[in-house]
Amino acid sequence: MWMQPPIALDRLPKRPGVYRMLDSQRKVLYVGKARNLRKRVSSYFQKRPDSPRIQAMLRLVSDIDFTLTESEAAALVLEHNLIKQLKPRYNVLLKDAKSYPYMLLTDEEYPRLRLYRGDRSTPGQYFGPFPHASAVHETLQLMQRLFQLRDCEDAEFRNRSRPCMQYQIGRCTAPCCGLASRQDYMRQVEQARAFLLGHDQRCIERWQQEMEQAAKNLNFEQAARLRDRIRTLRLILADPGRRNLPDDADALVILRRPEAVHVGIGIRRAGRELGHYMLPVKQALDASDEEILQSLCLERYSRCDPPSVILVDSDEAGLAALRSCLAILHENKNCQLMHPKRGPKAEWLRRLRRVSEQQAASRGNVDQRAAFEALASLLRLPSIPENIAAIDNAHLGGQQMVAAVVYATWNGPDKQHYRRYKLRDTGDDYAGMQEALSRHFRHVREGDAPMPDLLLIDGGPGQLEAACRAARSLDMEDLPMLAVAKGPSRKLGQETLWPSWMEGPLKPGRHSPALLLIARIRDEAHRFAGDLMRKRKRKGMLRSQLDTIPGIGPARRTRLLRHFGGLEGIKKASREQLMEVPGISRDLADRIFDKMHS
Repeated sequence: MWMQPPIALDRLPKRPGVYRMLDSQRKVLYVGKARNLRKRVSSYFQKRPDSPRIQAMLRLVSDIDFTLTESEAAALVLEHNLIKQLKPRYNVLLKDAKSYPYMLLTDEEYPRLRLYRGDRSTPGQYFGPFPHASAVHETLQLMQRLFQLRDCEDAEFRNRSRPCMQYQIGRCTAPCCGLASRQDYMRQVEQARAFLLGHDQRCIERWQQEMEQAAKNLNFEQAARLRDRIRTLRLILADPGRRNLPDDADALVILRRPEAVHVGIGIRRAGRELGHYMLPVKQALDASDEEILQSLCLERYSRCDPPSVILVDSDEAGLAALRSCLAILHENKNCQLMHPKRGPKAEWLRRLRRVSEQQAASRGNVDQRAAFEALASLLRLPSIPENIAAIDNAHLGGQQMVAAVVYATWNGPDKQHYRRYKLRDTGDDYAGMQEALSRHFRHVREGDAPMPDLLLIDGGPGQLEAACRAARSLDMEDLPMLAVAKGPSRKLGQETLWPSWMEGPLKPGRHSPALLLIARIRDEAHRFAGDLMRKRKRKGMLRSQLDTIPGIGPARRTRLLRHFGGLEGIKKASREQLMEVPGISRDLADRIFDKMHS
């Protein structure tokens, strides 16, 4: 036994369950599942683990807690939920917080296609999952061109009196205005459903018959539209190199880089590739393929059914781990796991690996130490900074004032320490700078944000003086601060630098690597602040007359707008029609009516 266990292992039951490794403060270090708890936990202490991560974890373990479950399947689900909830330091974690996007064909009188995320409780037929929302939007645009289904909300559909722009550009048949009968519209819906299920030839054959019939009836405009639709669909399906791939399949590749591990996922549904995406895997530099694939299986296939084929670029041990995990999650699902060595399937895996490597390289953090050294030389700093912060204010004519603080290290942006602040709408840029930095310096003193080696300030001597006042008020006047003032044309290279510890400004010019580094960090602060400012602006634009009526909150406002299709519909409504909306009493209807007609 290479290490003394913290508890008597014979008190652990020989039953399925979940175990938790705890440190001296009872903080969870690791969560695992086991078919036999005693056997699994004992294996950690029988011989030294190969993984340095697990060795480091075991040195911190002071206690082991466990929970019994009815079966290994229940243990797997409980382990997944605990990992998502606790995010233990030594577990392999996949950073994939969002639910997968689907395309939903709604179950309504006039069905529509839309993007959907969530638990799939809304009635209708779901297609997917798609790798990302942009893939859904691209498919929705294609479906509108081919099948002309509506994409408007129900409130707008019920209250339209004339066709919208979608009808004018040939992407909807305007059933809302009676320009397409329900029978014709449902025929479009069935054709769209057949296409999404992979019955492409059925759609082409039906359109060819309709085109020939329209030509016989001398309806040449309709025949031309059907001809163009057939051409568009054939162009989409013209992919001879990928016809031998499975209709429903996922492809998985593991990318190991010196600084991080990613999993590339390619998706095919109904005979078409929907795209690919990458998941970053935390704490996996020394993890095996089996551990990564099991974590991926829990993350991806516990929320949706697996496809009929999964192609994995891994050895037999990785396939076995994924196979056992799928058998527990989906007992009755027939899913074939393969590691192809040649043919179209192997080529798909190789193509996915190439694309994922390019994407990882474009995202990868490049060592910027040389630029930091150039900055230290330019500013005559006593040492090379390792952590640079930048602050920027943003506002719209003195309204929606915000500030943002970003951090950068030798390895690029340090986003976990980014901060944003809503400020008082005074319109005073200097006061806003002092307010934002006073709040941020308090976070630094309390340990909620790191102390930077250098603080960049977007502005000139006025902003620098406001920042110095904030630093002096919290005894941080030793912090080096650098104001970065843009030139008259606001072009890169025309900036003037105002250090807080030196006399006179500096103008290094556009060819200075130090200035390029400063500009990158400053622009990131500008982007981050602008995002919050635009969000506040959009929120303010959504305010309406309804928000000034006592008794109208967000829920009632939403119900009114949905019921009447907008403010114009509310203005046209009578008191009795207003009372038809749930939650609107006679007194409240009178107030709304009076406000809308005042």
